[in-house]
Amino acid sequence: MPVDGSWNLTRPNAKNNGTNPLELVIEEFSGIVEGTIARRSVTESWLPVRSVKGTATVSNYAVGEATLGKVVPGEAPPAQKAQFSKLSLTIDTVIFARNSFPLLDVFQTSFDARKEVANEHGKKIAKFKDQSFFIQAAKAAQLAESPFGATPGHGTGNQVTLTLAADRSDPAKLYKAIADLFKGFEEQDVDPIADDLVIFLQPGEYYTLLQSEQLTNGEYITAEGNSVKTKVLSAFGVPVISTNNIPKGVIADHELGTAFNGDFSDVVLLVFSPRALLSGETIPLESDVFYDKIFKCWFVDSHLSYSVTPNRPEYAGVVLLPA
Repeated sequence: MPVDGSWNLTRPNAKNNGTNPLELVIEEFSGIVEGTIARRSVTESWLPVRSVKGTATVSNYAVGEATLGKVVPGEAPPAQKAQFSKLSLTIDTVIFARNSFPLLDVFQTSFDARKEVANEHGKKIAKFKDQSFFIQAAKAAQLAESPFGATPGHGTGNQVTLTLAADRSDPAKLYKAIADLFKGFEEQDVDPIADDLVIFLQPGEYYTLLQSEQLTNGEYITAEGNSVKTKVLSAFGVPVISTNNIPKGVIADHELGTAFNGDFSDVVLLVFSPRALLSGETIPLESDVFYDKIFKCWFVDSHLSYSVTPNRPEYAGVVLLPA
């Protein structure tokens, strides 16, 4: 055997004896679900989610607005009462996706089916999570009372109802509905730009506004500090995002519980800021691929545990179809 390294090595992962010794290596499952969610979800990095560990419940406290009085000469000004309230969110459900592959099938499949399934997990979880946030945003926008009760200074949701169902396809009437919605926000001291409102609508309404030149190029900054290029509403400077994840029709037996059930057939578009919702997670998204010797199968697993509820409805708005 030569000692100068001139003998011929067989590199099974080199394609046609090429120079790359790892060219034929099959990519192993790693971070596929997380990456897919980052691409597919429109709320993932925009809405902050609290970590909930050591308990099942996360709470927000509210303080009522201050009361003013006038000073009367010669009299000590009386103290005024302040009101407080609390809102709680309980996380009690684990959402999962799981697929299993018989050992022989993994070896006899010409592509990495585990990776493809992991991509599907990511797409499904992204849509599910977006939809759960949109459900609670729609409910917040239609609340006639704050979740904190009659605490002074805490408002109600904002709704605008179109005159006709066909108005959703009329750019001028759709634009006016958004303007009326923003008027309601400002009447409750919510600044559409400073308070980080974002408009979420379905592709049909998005392209209605786009073709009428009501949308211009812009960008917004996510909760993680990332800059995202998007369209903005020309007169208001608020980001506009097209998504298929807005709930449609009747939702019953939702996996996260009855608080997520409802009829969303009349929802045209949603406008809300992160302050509109309270959300928490006990188990962030976790994904794994593993081999089980008992079942002689490969498993692709993804799971997470979180929930969300209305928090400040004055930061949420909805445009509705007529009844």
